[in-house]
This record gives sequence, structure tokens and C-alpha cells, in this order.
Amino acid sequence: MQNFVLQLLADLAKYDLDGIILDRCRYDDYGLESDFSDISKQKFEEYIGETVANFPADIMAPGTDELPSEQPAYFKKWLEFRVKVIHDFIVKARDKVKSVNNNIKFGVYVGAWYSTYYTSGVNWASPKYNTSTYYPKWATADYKNYGYADHLDYIFLGAYASVNNIYGSGEWTMEGFCKNGRELLQGDVPFAGGPDIGNSTGWTDGGQSAKIPDAIDACINNSDGFFAFDLCHIKMYDYWNAFKTGFDKYLESIEE
Repeated sequence: MQNFVLQLLADLAKYDLDGIILDRCRYDDYGLESDFSDISKQKFEEYIGETVANFPADIMAPGTDELPSEQPAYFKKWLEFRVKVIHDFIVKARDKVKSVNNNIKFGVYVGAWYSTYYTSGVNWASPKYNTSTYYPKWATADYKNYGYADHLDYIFLGAYASVNNIYGSGEWTMEGFCKNGRELLQGDVPFAGGPDIGNSTGWTDGGQSAKIPDAIDACINNSDGFFAFDLCHIKMYDYWNAFKTGFDKYLESIEE
């Protein structure tokens, strides 16, 4: 499957594109329960140099969907292995794209909620960010080695907070997501943060034109750009003028 996707990327890179951005480059939405296949067991045992006698119980009990209070012997090592799998694919994907056209920018989209993104098997931070210092309950000392920010030309962070949590300093505020992103990425890659204006709490029924300029302000001033999920929602809820107002305010602020 990896080879199939890599060939798709190689084919795309033949065209006159500015960039290629990967989405859903993670373990799928079952989170921690995703992929206990025979091949994953084999690769994990090769990685740790041991045989897991009780699989998957020695990693996590079946049905585990959140951080267990009592962790089985290989739980944290399994999380490390999963981020290595995704890290290594990112490296292959970048190399494949650049081998066809080195001028194409290569990047990814990820959710900005880093404190729980381990459930998706993704470490999008810089390898300079020592994850285990801040999240010792689930990150090993080697977890940081599989941060892949330094292999990207650009990254989009989904700052998908609710409509009433635009400003703030922590996760689940748009501003906080972007500020945290700056710390996590350690300057390895430029990034754009932005809201989900169609699915996040308070956004789903439209009618939030007044909040759009604040969302732009919170994200664009704490990252290297801005994006919104998704263009269809801008059209659906007729947010065009609201976006223009937000960007005009930003341009006025940087011209002062």
C-alpha cells in the first residue's frame, strides 16, 4: 500500500504544481485500536528485538481507546513504534516527490491537538522538541526522534476550537493551538493555523460572520499564515465579506 501511494505522489509531482499536501497521513479514526495486524506485530517485534508473548495484551487490552491507568509492558514502546512508522513514510513521500520535481513544496495537514495526537500515531513536532519531558505518561525518551517537522516545507495545523474559544493560551483555543504549534515546531517549518468553520462546536449552523475576523486575527498573528476548513463552508454560509474584513484588518495592522 505504501508503494502504491508513493507512486501516486510521483505521478502528481510530474505536473506543474506549487505543492503537495498530505491529509490523513496517520493511523485511522479508531485511534489506539487501529492496526494490530500480523505485519504490525512482526515489524514491532523486529523493532524492539523481542517477541511479544501475549499480543496484544502486553501492548494494550482489546478495546482500549484512551490512556490506560495501568500500562502494559510494551504500551509506550508501541506508541513510539507507531510514530516511527508514520515518520518513515513521510521521509519516503518527501523523497519521492523531490526526486521528480525538487521545486514542489511538500507538506502535511495535522490536527493541532498534540497532547492527544499520539492516538493517531503521529509526531508532527520537531525532533528538537523533547516530547517525553512534557508528556511522560505516553512518550518514551526516543519518541522525539520521530518528529517529522524537519522533513516538511510547510504544515497546516487544524486549530479547530469552538466558536467561543478563539483567544486563549492553551489547547482548544485557536490562539493557543497556534502558539503551541510555534513551540512544538521549533522553527523547523513554516506553518498556518486555522479554524474548522463548518464542523466545530458553534460553527455548524453558520451565522458566525462576526467571529471570522477574530479567528483570522488569533491564527494569522500566531503562525506564518492562515487557512480555513473548508472553502465549501465559506460558500455555504456566505462568509466572503467576513473574510475580507478579517484580512483587511490584518493588512492594516502590518502596514501601521
